[in-house]
Amino acid sequence: MKMKYFLVIFVSMITTVQAEISLRQYNDQFCYDGDTCYVTINGMKKKIRLLELDTPEISKPKCNAELELGLKARDYLNDLIANASTIEFKTEYLEDYFGRILSYLIIDGEDASSKIVKNKLGVVYNRKQKYDWCQDLKRE
Repeated sequence: MKMKYFLVIFVSMITTVQAEISLRQYNDQFCYDGDTCYVTINGMKKKIRLLELDTPEISKPKCNAELELGLKARDYLNDLIANASTIEFKTEYLEDYFGRILSYLIIDGEDASSKIVKNKLGVVYNRKQKYDWCQDLKRE
């Protein structure tokens, strides 16, 4: 008995979702902190969470040093946005646990997350290990 093999190829069509995203201000800020910004997506008020970035907390900091660095990160990002010539979002519209849209924010052709890390105002996000800002800021 001869066996015949059939090769089945599934071709998936990638659907690109296009939505109109624009930054918006809330309490005179474009971004709540160094990794979360206010946006409008197709007329709905939302927040984006910048990918590959973790910045110090400002809402519930564990120490004063974390709060101070968190405010610096937020102000740095807001200044980048306020002085930008071009702003782009690169996203697949996936949401995190808090309902924020996960996105890259490209300001004047550069990834904002990378700029924040290079300026030592944040670290590359590691989902498996939360960065301890208070402990690590004591070492510096």
